[in-house]
Amino acid sequence: KKVQPENIPFELLDFNLGERWIPIHYYERFAKHLFEQDTNINYFTSLDTFKVNTYGHNAKIDREYAVTPKSGRTTYGYTMLEHALENTTPFFTYEVTGPDDKPIRVPDNEAIQLAHQKIENIRNGFTDWLRELPDSDKKQLESLYNQTFNCYVLREYDGSHQRFPGLDKKSLGIEELYSSQRNAAWRIVQNRGALVDHEVGLGKTLTMIIAATEMKRLGIVHKPMILALKANVNQITETYHKAYPLARILAPGENDFTPAKRLRMFHEIKNNNWDCIILTHDQFGKIPQSPEIQKEIFQAELDNVERDLETLKDLGGDISKRMLKGLEIRKNNLEGQLKGILKNIEEKKDAGINFKEMGIDHLFVDEAHKFKNLTFTTRHNRVAGLGNMEGSQKALNMLFAVRTLQEKFNADLCVTFLSGTPISNSLTEMYLLFKYLRPKEMERQHIENFDGWAAVFARKTTDFEFSVTNEIIAKERFRHFIKVPELALFYNEVTDYKTSRHIRL
Repeated sequence: KKVQPENIPFELLDFNLGERWIPIHYYERFAKHLFEQDTNINYFTSLDTFKVNTYGHNAKIDREYAVTPKSGRTTYGYTMLEHALENTTPFFTYEVTGPDDKPIRVPDNEAIQLAHQKIENIRNGFTDWLRELPDSDKKQLESLYNQTFNCYVLREYDGSHQRFPGLDKKSLGIEELYSSQRNAAWRIVQNRGALVDHEVGLGKTLTMIIAATEMKRLGIVHKPMILALKANVNQITETYHKAYPLARILAPGENDFTPAKRLRMFHEIKNNNWDCIILTHDQFGKIPQSPEIQKEIFQAELDNVERDLETLKDLGGDISKRMLKGLEIRKNNLEGQLKGILKNIEEKKDAGINFKEMGIDHLFVDEAHKFKNLTFTTRHNRVAGLGNMEGSQKALNMLFAVRTLQEKFNADLCVTFLSGTPISNSLTEMYLLFKYLRPKEMERQHIENFDGWAAVFARKTTDFEFSVTNEIIAKERFRHFIKVPELALFYNEVTDYKTSRHIRL
């Protein structure tokens, strides 16, 4: 039963300029107020880029919000507004004579600092402008915000009624399950997945075993698979046999995944009605992923790029060569990747078995933080500590598998991640969890990528510090979360978080 949360009034809302869910006409009205000039703004989803066009020039565009660096090429107010919408600062350089009388380019820190000040003025001006809006506009933004972010009430998952038929507690040497294990299993059964963030010692292994068995018993899934570290697989298999002595479990050894035996093992997985399959992370990495799913993911991105190219062409003379070039490069790259996938589909029509064909309908990923190195894109390339944007093949392989299951059930989750450290040292780790587990919900919130997510939930600061050579340099950092209650709600909706203190272990 859905309960409507209490409405958050406009006065308590914290907005960033450039949040993608805010209707574009509000940004156009703000630009008209800022520049005293009619302004047209377009947003391109595939590049996550704003394009600002003003109908003419005036002192505000040419001087008040413009910056002329030492190189002499002025960056006008409309470009500064684009940077403000994207939460970036232009990086200016100029030419000097270096060693051996060769020209080199060095940062124009004075111009960068001035640009940052003007962009901050624009961003702060947006929040001041919002406060002066008529009540009808405030009401519309308030309503839209609450419908987008404040539309769920956290549910308590009470699994105390579950009886777990077939569970042999005596063999496990326990009198009863922890309440945290019962509740986590009930959450997984109800939502077809979760992020189980339990401290070491709270029995995550038994939690995923009972959840897998209950989902199978209730007909929610038919062939669950557990993925674990090589060091833990034997212990998980042993615990499963103790917990459910009659369960049909497939736990291949290392030698079963040699190239010569692998295809036979894939047929074993596909053609038998297993209660559970237990693999190591490395073994799972050897299972080919569905080329059709890869094709769908790349095709969706390509369709996005082509839509944006059409919009750019409609702008006619206002086309930005930089944006046009960026879109065309992106289109060519995606077309190249698609051709490779289509060639694979053509060549492997009768060969091998991929993950989609095996009939696996739920994944339990133990120590899921091992897959956190997922590829992402960002324009905040001068911000330290965002992690590796390239990602790893291992994580991309997991994303394809998760998307295969999400497509099958047309839902978020469809996988259970288990980890005591899902977020350890990077802002991007929280976003990437959502990218794995909540793609449909993020799409509903108009969040297409990391920058779109950061625009809603984080605030970046730029500090100007002295370098070792006594030059002023810009240091960009994400320092603050904003909309913390809504972000916590978004996280806790899918997360079962417990420490030993919660259950008085």
